[in-house]
Amino acid sequence: MRELFERFLWSSRLSVLFGVFSCIIAAFVVFAMGIRDVVHMIELILGYIFSGSHAVRNDLVMVVVEILDTFLLGAVLLIFAFGLYELFISNLKHASKSEAAGKILIISSIDSLKSKLGKVILMMLIIKVFSFFTDMKPTSMLDLLYMGITVVLIAGALKLSKD
Repeated sequence: MRELFERFLWSSRLSVLFGVFSCIIAAFVVFAMGIRDVVHMIELILGYIFSGSHAVRNDLVMVVVEILDTFLLGAVLLIFAFGLYELFISNLKHASKSEAAGKILIISSIDSLKSKLGKVILMMLIIKVFSFFTDMKPTSMLDLLYMGITVVLIAGALKLSKD
């Protein structure tokens, strides 16, 4: 009875495949959204070239920031899918052989998965903060001080997240 239960328990790790497939599908959807944003950016570039409007330029900057954010989210989903697969199912042989993959796709523990995801999520948050800065119109010196403190805190977070 015990051996049967342990075999069942060990086989239950394969349920993680649902999460892996879901993350991969979600990553493809997010990348498709990013491609749509790139098409929109190209339309804005053409509009900016012909009009030279400052409003179009601001929209263009915001779309570029959104594109960065979108593709980083897709990367987070893929890293999470790779990490789940490596932790619960099997090592990715192609990732360890590939020089292009580097060390980002090799996940050895939950802590390394959290570390890799945390760095990418930190970059997403930084992009989002700076997109808020582009919309912000400081009205007082206190607003500028808060923006400066935010930049210093972001720099500190980046420093702490280095390996």
